[in-house]
Amino acid sequence: MIHKQTIFIRPLAKVRPRVNTKTGCAYTPKATRDYEKLLASLYKGPKFTEGPISVELIYDISKIEITIEDVVVDTPSKLAGDIDNYAKSILDALNHVAFTDDKQVVNLKLEKK
Repeated sequence: MIHKQTIFIRPLAKVRPRVNTKTGCAYTPKATRDYEKLLASLYKGPKFTEGPISVELIYDISKIEITIEDVVVDTPSKLAGDIDNYAKSILDALNHVAFTDDKQVVNLKLEKK
């Protein structure tokens, strides 16, 4: 199965969690939660419930192009974490070391094996 959709909304980067100084608990800011709810409500495709999938996201100033597709893999990944979190840790580590700022990255290909 494959689903392609363009959502006409300005892309926003997810902000880091905040910490409540009184309770010490981390939370996602309301603006981020609202944006994620809006994106979820605008998604009009199927729910991919099983098996590995490929997700392609292309960002423009006023839209996000989303392609989600079932894929066949020879061997399931032994990595349990979210693929975007693996990427974030590497990009943050290389920030100011391999490049001036990770904002320079305009193309990122990820694959878990």
